[in-house]
Amino acid sequence: MVIVNNHNNGVNSNNNVNNNGRPVGIVHLFPLGHLLMANNDLYIEICSYENLERAFQKARSGKTLKPYVIEFEQRLKENLQTLQVELFFQTYKPRPLETFILRDPKTRKISKSDFRDRVVHHAICNIIESLFEKGFIFDSYANRIGKGTLKAIERFEYFARIVSRGHTRPCSVLKADIRHYFETLDHTILLKVLGKKIQDQRALWLIQVILSNHQTEEPGKGMPLGNLTSQFFANVFLNELDQFVKHKLRAKYYIRYVDDFVILDSSKERLIEYKAKIDLFLRDRLNLNLHPDKSKILRLEHGVGFLGLRIFPLHKRIQKRNIRRFDKKFKQLHTLYQNSHIEREKVVEHFEGWLSYISHANTFKYRKHLVRMFNQLFPLEKPIQTYHIAKHQHFVAKTEEASLQFSVQKTLQLFKKGMSIEQIAKERDIRVSTVWSHLANLIEFNQLSLWKVLPEEKIRKILPSILSENDQLKEIKQKIQDHSINYDEINCVLAYVKSKDRIKNILYHLNWYKKFHCLRKCYFNRKQRKECSMKFDKFVAGNPALQMKRNEFLDIFNNHITICVLPQKEKLQFVSWKQFQMIKCHILRHK
Repeated sequence: MVIVNNHNNGVNSNNNVNNNGRPVGIVHLFPLGHLLMANNDLYIEICSYENLERAFQKARSGKTLKPYVIEFEQRLKENLQTLQVELFFQTYKPRPLETFILRDPKTRKISKSDFRDRVVHHAICNIIESLFEKGFIFDSYANRIGKGTLKAIERFEYFARIVSRGHTRPCSVLKADIRHYFETLDHTILLKVLGKKIQDQRALWLIQVILSNHQTEEPGKGMPLGNLTSQFFANVFLNELDQFVKHKLRAKYYIRYVDDFVILDSSKERLIEYKAKIDLFLRDRLNLNLHPDKSKILRLEHGVGFLGLRIFPLHKRIQKRNIRRFDKKFKQLHTLYQNSHIEREKVVEHFEGWLSYISHANTFKYRKHLVRMFNQLFPLEKPIQTYHIAKHQHFVAKTEEASLQFSVQKTLQLFKKGMSIEQIAKERDIRVSTVWSHLANLIEFNQLSLWKVLPEEKIRKILPSILSENDQLKEIKQKIQDHSINYDEINCVLAYVKSKDRIKNILYHLNWYKKFHCLRKCYFNRKQRKECSMKFDKFVAGNPALQMKRNEFLDIFNNHITICVLPQKEKLQFVSWKQFQMIKCHILRHK
């Protein structure tokens, strides 16, 4: 007897659910009695339409514009039904792998599966991952949610502090690597390991079909780099090693990332013993071998290379081979950019990714050097020149004002006439709270000074209680503990804090810098201020539409353009109003 059910797109039907109220699926080609007995079997779960649909969503993530994804999605229902029938009848055969060589940083053979096969890979992992995940040790960091390279490095540093007693005692590290792990992994042993948790022989058959699709020199060995199943099976296979190290050797400070692992210990002799026993275990139980050149015992104070970083007791460096690899990529991007084969935004994506990675090591000077190089090699596109600076400044001010709502502008006009908040509310027939919200809006968009709205005493009381622009008014009010200050006044001060970090036109930042830096530092050198002002105007003429935050402006002004002639130390120093008045009085007194 054959059952064929049509998918109802979310509409419940008695024909589409089993006795437990769970969906049966699109196409089921099993005898009815067998289906009722086996509807909770692992293989049935893998083959269910709902699981295949969920697997498709995961496989397409980040690839929605790829032609092969669009083609598959156009006939999604039909394609998933075809896959389901092939899986149920066990006639599924994966398509040949697309293989290419990747030489970054070392030569690797990457095998890419067809998209329909990737859907099957996700379908398998969706169901069996939970069976194995709970048996993994905490310190296995590859291809797991909430783990990753950075977490592994943090764990390494944590272990190093414990073993070395706060870096006061020697610490040795066994750094090991399995030789040609993905190329030599034994399918028979892997299936035995998987069989400990997977009792359904049809699920094991499907896994074997996927494994045998990868052709190697030695049949029955190897997994393709690039498959989701390869990443998952790699963890399952080496979980045997993890259990041996943790429960048989009882090594406390052990971390593994795919086939790279480290053990930290205060005793070098103990690590030598661990290495010999691990090598024996790998050969006898898993048919693998430690890499003779990459498996060695190192002293932490000499630096240990781990996951792209060279880790020392008190600092971390980027490994030189990774820097050389980025330099090569950087030059390639520059060539593509010069030939208009790539947009600046794409280059920024690559660059920011590298900056984010190296920020986890001690690379402050290196990052500053890279930013300077980036600004030189990938400048902003040259905008239209503006020669009438004053007209342009007036235009920018009008543009900022135009971004405000008409109602807010009307409140601003009445406030400038000297009317109080209550008078404005009565004049416009609106609530007092609405007027306060208008004023906060004006302060945030730099159309009105906070100091003209509130007395200085209240501002000085409120400001220290605001830690960031995301603070809640209620939290700020509780910190102040002054009943004379209301929520509207706090909101105005919060708007002032927000205005500091808001993206503004370059003209605003330059005028602010002239007032709070140039005037105070070069008050008695009017000639120099005039020269710098001309440089400012020239810079604005070349970048009239440039917008940024204040900290970005200060970074560019202090590190990437040469307008200010003061020494770097004086240039970075901020002179408060009180300091300026004291310096000014002192100089005038001695003239």
